[in-house]
Amino acid sequence: MQPICPACGHENGQYRADDAAPYFTILAVGHLVIGPILVFPFILTAPIGLVLGTTLPALVVVTLGLLPVIKGAVIGGLWAVRGPADVSIT
Repeated sequence: MQPICPACGHENGQYRADDAAPYFTILAVGHLVIGPILVFPFILTAPIGLVLGTTLPALVVVTLGLLPVIKGAVIGGLWAVRGPADVSIT
């Protein structure tokens, strides 16, 4: 996230996402990736090294890809709910 919006000049640093973005990212990856993976039978029958070697890199890529998007959504939600005039920095 850029501290100041290049389009409008709004100061984005006043909105604190804290742990909300990682929490929602883990929630999304868990429901969108882990759940469907458990349906495939190779997860239960393949050697553990093969399963971990194929799924963990994919999970890392998906998680790191979704994190900035979800953080932007959290900050956008904070902006929409509180508005720029109601923000208090503590």
